[in-house]
Amino acid sequence: SRVSAEAVSSSSSSSSPTATSSSSAFLTGVTRTARLYAVAAPVVIRYRYLEQAQKLFPRSDEETANAEWHALDVAHADHIVDMLKDLRGMYTKYGQMAAGLTANVSEHWSERLRDLEDAVPPRPVDDVLRTIEEETNKPWTETFEAFDEKPLGSASIGQVHRATLRASRKQVCVKVQYPDAQNLFAQDMKTIRSFCRIFAPEQVIIFDELTRQLKEEFDYRQEAANLNQVSANLRATRYLPRDVDVPKPLEKLCTRRMLVMELLPGPKLVDGMRVCAEEEARRLGLSLPDYEAEMRRRFDEDGVPSSYRGASATTIALYTSALRAGVAVRNVAALTYDWTVAKPLGLRQAGWVSARPPPNVPRIVNTLMRVHGHQLLVDGTFQSDPHAGNFLLMPDGRVGLIDYGATKRLTRAERLSACLLYAALWRGDQSRVLQLCKVGGYKSRHMDEGVAYKLCRFGFDTYGRDLLGGKNIQQFMDDLHKTDPLEEAADNLVMASLLSVRLRAVGLSMGYPIVCSRWWGPMADRVLRDEGL
Repeated sequence: SRVSAEAVSSSSSSSSPTATSSSSAFLTGVTRTARLYAVAAPVVIRYRYLEQAQKLFPRSDEETANAEWHALDVAHADHIVDMLKDLRGMYTKYGQMAAGLTANVSEHWSERLRDLEDAVPPRPVDDVLRTIEEETNKPWTETFEAFDEKPLGSASIGQVHRATLRASRKQVCVKVQYPDAQNLFAQDMKTIRSFCRIFAPEQVIIFDELTRQLKEEFDYRQEAANLNQVSANLRATRYLPRDVDVPKPLEKLCTRRMLVMELLPGPKLVDGMRVCAEEEARRLGLSLPDYEAEMRRRFDEDGVPSSYRGASATTIALYTSALRAGVAVRNVAALTYDWTVAKPLGLRQAGWVSARPPPNVPRIVNTLMRVHGHQLLVDGTFQSDPHAGNFLLMPDGRVGLIDYGATKRLTRAERLSACLLYAALWRGDQSRVLQLCKVGGYKSRHMDEGVAYKLCRFGFDTYGRDLLGGKNIQQFMDDLHKTDPLEEAADNLVMASLLSVRLRAVGLSMGYPIVCSRWWGPMADRVLRDEGL
């Protein structure tokens, strides 16, 4: 439904916002902190207890040990994720990012945490309109002619709505920050960090990097600048407008808590793939949950394939063209029949059908990997938390890139370090990979070259069977730890690792296993040669 400016009374348009008192904000923060410790601390203690129990009394086999861990995952993941949804803010944001850190959380946790990417409950539209009026110092009806009540998406610190500008009657996308988002940020971050320091000290390095990155998301004028910079970078290489599009911000309407931008057409990638999954499930006679469970079972039993073995982008494009041509011929014949036979004789009409070709997954993956590789290795400016909710399937076949709040900028040294790493992974240069790990602060008991190489492949490159060797993630990590216990993780390319992990998760959601170095290794090699290294 749409909120029409004409339907809003003058009294509601001019209502003054209610300030949140410092005592109320303090009480809210204390309540959120208490809930985190009350719900999450007992869960962490149970995990730590099992960890120590298995050290003191080793299980007879790995299958038994892993079953105990999985039982804990199943018992606790749901209500922890529900808590993160309810608390919203940085709790939701950290949960979203943790979903991509598969080296640090189990597959079951990662899967449940991904619910936070597109299932965050929205705030009431009145809260959104009140923020717009605070940011513009005038009734929202003077800026917008109409405003959709139902958001296009809701996230950790704000939500997005479709609206129509009053001045131009142009449809736009409006991103509005929640009223209390920034006020809660500092206290939430302090609480989460103290929780990690007590219960999960190995997460503090990652948490600190994420915190530095998240601080920049609260000024939407910066996101508008990010959109402009990313667009300029992509235009310089002709990725835009050939392969992708990025919404243009309307800078005169952008404020600290409101971002107005061009509305790109098309469903989110996550929604488009869900439709395809539903169709495939129907074809197999399964419900969507049963189909997804079967896909997970196959991955659990068989592991992630080392490479994609499906139809090529060209084959799918030819199929799509043939399907559309066939449907067009059928519709012409149906129209002719309806007008010449069915209508005059009162018979049932054939009707019009539309072609619904499947998404060209190889082309989408190729586009995402080339574009993000260029942003990481050449531009040094990239969306550090891409997930399937941040991409659109545009009607013309291009990919829409949205949400550049979490935009990471690398120094030249950091960018070239990423180039050196991906070039080394591409070549299989284990010695160089270990050297780069040492530079980043990596320490292990034996500094085993092979273990460091496998850790980097897992964190930056692939989940394939050729790396995991038939083991699940927990077994793989446990074996590496037994061979060479990790003492300190490298912290120089945390966001590059998150970029890789997120894109690999997007690929797996489309049935396309990604090996990042196959795209980014040759690209990194060219960058190093061009820069004389």
